[in-house]
Amino acid sequence: MPSNEENPDIILQQAVKLYLQRVRQLEPQIHAFVPEEHLEGRLAFEAERLLASSAAMADKPALWGIPVAIKDLLHVEGLPTRAGSALPPEVLTDKEGSLVRRLRDLGVLIAGKTVTEEFAYNGPIATRNPHNTEHTPGGSSAGSAAAVAAGLCPLAVGTQTLRSVIAPASFCGVTGFKPSYGRVPLDGVILLSPSFDTIGLFTQDLPSMEVAAAHLVPDWTPRRVDRKPVLGIPRGVYVELMSPEVKAAFTAQIEHLEQLGYQVRYADMPWEDEFIYGDSMLRFIEGEMACGHASWFEHYAELYGPPVREAILRGKAIPKDELGGYRRKQWVLREELKSLMVKEGIDIWVSPAQGGTAPKVADNNTGWSGMPAIWGFAGCPTLSLPSASLEGLPLGFQCIGSFGEDEWLLAWAREVARDL
Repeated sequence: MPSNEENPDIILQQAVKLYLQRVRQLEPQIHAFVPEEHLEGRLAFEAERLLASSAAMADKPALWGIPVAIKDLLHVEGLPTRAGSALPPEVLTDKEGSLVRRLRDLGVLIAGKTVTEEFAYNGPIATRNPHNTEHTPGGSSAGSAAAVAAGLCPLAVGTQTLRSVIAPASFCGVTGFKPSYGRVPLDGVILLSPSFDTIGLFTQDLPSMEVAAAHLVPDWTPRRVDRKPVLGIPRGVYVELMSPEVKAAFTAQIEHLEQLGYQVRYADMPWEDEFIYGDSMLRFIEGEMACGHASWFEHYAELYGPPVREAILRGKAIPKDELGGYRRKQWVLREELKSLMVKEGIDIWVSPAQGGTAPKVADNNTGWSGMPAIWGFAGCPTLSLPSASLEGLPLGFQCIGSFGEDEWLLAWAREVARDL
């Protein structure tokens, strides 16, 4: 007979007990999760179901018993979907998608739904930064990043449109990975902008992210490298979208990497400087949001928060051919970036993940789109690595790969993470 330490039932009970202890200790200050009245009972049921499904297995699934947090835009069986909204959950909730089903197949415990800004666009959130609760954890995947940063769970799922994985990862001092656009299926997700939206992941470090990506990103083929990557840095207004303190920290990091033998190449980029400021990208998103919310908005317009309601009204006025133009521009930029990387011999682009550290909650600002948004527009895979601290608050180092080359991005980033 196996000892208690080897007994799956005992192991799972201990995992649930530890998770609940951490929640009781930290959640009142962090507010990472959507409140759940019957959390303890649901987790007990999840554990029983997991034990039953894996009882006959000689080897347990790869993520067996690990609590995983899910952003409240993804549908999860047994939990309502609220999406940070006042709309009726029974209107929003639908069947869970392939990513959540994949997590279940891998043996995870669904830790709960994490807080998001309303429909991942804008709105007040209760979540606080675990490093300093006077500061924001970022948006819109606020709860997912904060849950990992606080040690409530080792893996969390978020989504990104403009900055919603990279900004919270930077602010909370965790690793955030946004795969290439379309790499992870979006079924079972309430979308903000279908031409942008990408499921992303949060872990505490890069090795954990490599394990998560290998199991959750379809057709993942790990890569190995035998040299340091050639780093690309954009010229132009892009590198001005940061505070003096962040710019100084990033400059010091690049000088350090150069001293270790990294080659750094500065490149003229295939985009207009004014496009970086995000106004056109925001119009694109609002136009798509208006289309996606048309039916709900017709019946529940008064229940939307003012920022989202106003964005949908603006979006309704955007011509369809303008949206089509943005989609064509996405494809063109994606191909131009691929060609530029080949021409200049660049392996990955690098920059700060955000133009500043986490603002105070009172500032009513959950982050800036400037550093991550253009890469999301092009669909490129991006990664935020914990790399620095300014006045006690984390700052992420962003690595960007070529579209579709997610495995290479993580392989190159392994070198950077070690040397930073």
